[in-house]
Amino acid sequence: MKRRFPRGDAGPIGAAGWLFAELAMVLVVIAIGSEVTAPSAVVLTPPVADTPTTAPSQGLALTTVRFTIPATADDATVLADFRAALDRTVGPQGRVGLILLFGKSTTANPAQGTRLSERLKAVVTPANLPQLRTTVDIRPYFGGDGAPGQVMVELFLLT
Repeated sequence: MKRRFPRGDAGPIGAAGWLFAELAMVLVVIAIGSEVTAPSAVVLTPPVADTPTTAPSQGLALTTVRFTIPATADDATVLADFRAALDRTVGPQGRVGLILLFGKSTTANPAQGTRLSERLKAVVTPANLPQLRTTVDIRPYFGGDGAPGQVMVELFLLT
């Protein structure tokens, strides 16, 4: 006598086959949906030159310009050194938006470095230098590169 299995169910092997078939179908759908197509060619026409009604906006450049000057002399000498270094670095037509001053202390006290930076900030005013806007932001700090008694000046130029 032969045993016969019902034709509708193949047991666990049949369920695994159907699971494998559905996994293959999902992978095919994902593969078809993720095909990369070449972008269509875009033809750019130059814009018509309109006269601007407002002034273009300015921002700070992310690259900085640095120089170091001695800050232990009298105010007139410090201002002359700063003006000469500014002219060498950014030129007479350069525009500066932010100045960071890092004073190097001559003693172990870092507060003296901050005092050097604050003194340079008091000497440098926008009225004295054409490269500085009237709303230039000058911030004194301590530390930086250079010998003791010097101030490293970091300039952020306007774009």
